[in-house]
Amino acid sequence: MDQRETAYGGGGPSWIRRVVVAADGSPASNKGLEQVADLAQRLGAHVEVVFVRHLPATALLGSGQAQPAMLATLDELEAEVRRAAIRLVGSAGVAWEFVVRVGSPGEEIVKLVEANGADLLVVGSNRHSSMHNLLLGSTAAYLATHSPAPVLVMRSKVSSIPASPREAPGAGQQVSEALPVGVKRS
Repeated sequence: MDQRETAYGGGGPSWIRRVVVAADGSPASNKGLEQVADLAQRLGAHVEVVFVRHLPATALLGSGQAQPAMLATLDELEAEVRRAAIRLVGSAGVAWEFVVRVGSPGEEIVKLVEANGADLLVVGSNRHSSMHNLLLGSTAAYLATHSPAPVLVMRSKVSSIPASPREAPGAGQQVSEALPVGVKRS
């Protein structure tokens, strides 16, 4: 391994040169984008943000083609993920690219990791019940067992919703909301 200078001023070995981060627009995925931007900046690593356009099998039932509304929703989600990547990774000043794949998320992400020789795979994972994961599967679990590169699973922060309204900060106080000038509610 060769030496790399880090943002903290010290040189040290870095085996992380290429990072793939799976992005789906979830809070955990956005947390992964934030962390990868910071890591890549410190290590000088190249980042590939991958978004997988996945059409559930049920969307193809009947006519065998995806409905226009489903495709429009995927287009909107892809655009949202691209904006988040530009904001979180693009602004970090690191080399990066946005990759779109079509198919099964787990399989497509593993193919990208293999094809590009990624050193690290970062994926967000939302908390689901065991039954949910059993019935629908978990992309993070699939990646952890099938990726040739180490997998870092990011979770969004645990919700801080109080158990009861009495435990909420400022309970019993009147709350008013200030909106910036020119902002209208619809």
